[in-house]
Amino acid sequence: MKEREILMDYEIIDAPEYLERLIIYEIATKSFTSPNGPESGTFASMEEKLPYLEELGINAVWLTGHQLCDKSHFYNIWTEYACIRPDCIDPSLGTEAEFRHFVESAHSRGIKIFLDVITHGVMEDSPLVKEHPDWFLGGSWGMRDFDWYGGHADLDAWWVDTWLWYIKEFGIDGYRLDVAHYRNDLWALIRRKAADMGKKIVIIAETGPAIPGVTDILQHGEAVSHNHGLNHSFRMLHDAAGYCRDRQIRANERWEVKIFYEDGTIQDSRDSSWFGKSKVPEVIFEGDVTEKIVCADGCASYRIQKGRLRVENIHDEKRIQNIQVINKAGQVWNSSREGVLEVDYTVEYTKAKNKLTVYFPYRIQDGQFLSVQLSCHDDGWVGFPEEESPYAAKGSRYLAGYTTLLAPAIPVFMSGEEFNADYRPLPQLAPGLYGEGEPGKGRWLYGSWIDWEQLKNPEKAAMLEDMKRIIQIRRAHPHLIRPGKMGEKTDRFCPVDYDAEEILPIPYCYREENEVLLIAANPDQENDVWVKLDLSQILQPESRCRVSILFGEAQGDEAEFVENGINLSEHKWLIRRDKTSRGGLLVLKIEEIRKGQE
Repeated sequence: MKEREILMDYEIIDAPEYLERLIIYEIATKSFTSPNGPESGTFASMEEKLPYLEELGINAVWLTGHQLCDKSHFYNIWTEYACIRPDCIDPSLGTEAEFRHFVESAHSRGIKIFLDVITHGVMEDSPLVKEHPDWFLGGSWGMRDFDWYGGHADLDAWWVDTWLWYIKEFGIDGYRLDVAHYRNDLWALIRRKAADMGKKIVIIAETGPAIPGVTDILQHGEAVSHNHGLNHSFRMLHDAAGYCRDRQIRANERWEVKIFYEDGTIQDSRDSSWFGKSKVPEVIFEGDVTEKIVCADGCASYRIQKGRLRVENIHDEKRIQNIQVINKAGQVWNSSREGVLEVDYTVEYTKAKNKLTVYFPYRIQDGQFLSVQLSCHDDGWVGFPEEESPYAAKGSRYLAGYTTLLAPAIPVFMSGEEFNADYRPLPQLAPGLYGEGEPGKGRWLYGSWIDWEQLKNPEKAAMLEDMKRIIQIRRAHPHLIRPGKMGEKTDRFCPVDYDAEEILPIPYCYREENEVLLIAANPDQENDVWVKLDLSQILQPESRCRVSILFGEAQGDEAEFVENGINLSEHKWLIRRDKTSRGGLLVLKIEEIRKGQE
């Protein structure tokens, strides 16, 4: 037994060490460049933009366009998500040799490449459906779904071989899993086999959970924007460090339970109107458990961390059809697999009279890094206002820097966001998911036809320079700006008290030994603000400190100066109005000067 446990621990393949330093930039291959008009982007034309990406400072590309796909299934344009064959390069994007050269060129500039994986299935007319009809069961998104739980050993082997092929033949660094993981065991096996080939890969899940040995982070684990615009209720917008710190220790987490009975009745712990107060289930959180799972090959394994709930006051005489667990972010887990995408992550429960013990997997397991998404291709979904841009920041240095690029989480953002690109839909982009509506009127961000001529606009060029500066700050201070981990109690970053005439997002700082990095923001697009930052909990009053303004507008000779701690807490700092050059954000670097260093 001890030998088996040691093997299980050893074979859980961790993420590469560079994971915590990632700055992820999403590219839709066909619309990122336009060598021959709209939807003409290729691997070769994208490779020509690599010097730009290197100068921007990102170090990872989430590439949403590489495999053989349908030309018009979603929104009337070519998309990665209308996959025909995941085991083939789409010839309209280039040859295998051109794809390999693009990846090699990206690597030479320090940029990792992650591919999109359409996990649920393929198009109805895919040759795979004809060649292997037994591999498929049902459908979704107007496509055919893989029968992941039908015991098809040949499907499993083909899936593993396909994604290992991209690693072996092209040097791909990892994957982003669209919709759901489905088979944890297969992805754990892919990780192990890739490691055996000498390459640790990163796997990004669109939805949870992020599981040690399977997936590393959630793409939109914490999202500043969503399909229909800015997430105004998101605490990150006004308390980035406090929110991340609370997420790490699951503080103030709330779980609700909904019970569906076979007779059609429902009990909902959130709603006392169903059966009267006496029949509302009471939900008590009882901690968590960790389960080790060994894959079928006997080598690869992974861990799932599950929350445990006690649910009292249920109908003991009725048969249960389904149980849902809902967290405060609206994420849902089910006990029934019917109609559920994330079927690997079902609720387990035992019933004893009028009580339940319920187990459900956390979205982010302890030890996993937090991530935050500023924008992604799904912004601007069906119903998004035609007159608005689906980009999130829209020129806001506050949103880009405070909530995402400098926050204690791994940042993700969409191409074009860095220079406040005017949204220009591809000519054939329709408003409806399956091509309904007038072409050219869609707002889906995947269909953003990036017009690089816009960089001739001084305001957009200034936004780009500010984004470069913000990204460089993060990259220059990896010892300070590190993403938080779930389950990790840390004082490396913390909110900072302030005094100002306006209510501002709560400033925050990173600290290690004698070095402090402080971030403050001004979301106001019309007015500058003056702010005093209380550094008394960070610096000794008598400390001599060297202060550098890394982002913001210095007053007089203040770009770099020496002052003591007590005076710094009384100092007033100017933060220019947002959406202007060097506005919306203030970043200070404070170094305590030790004797002999002056």
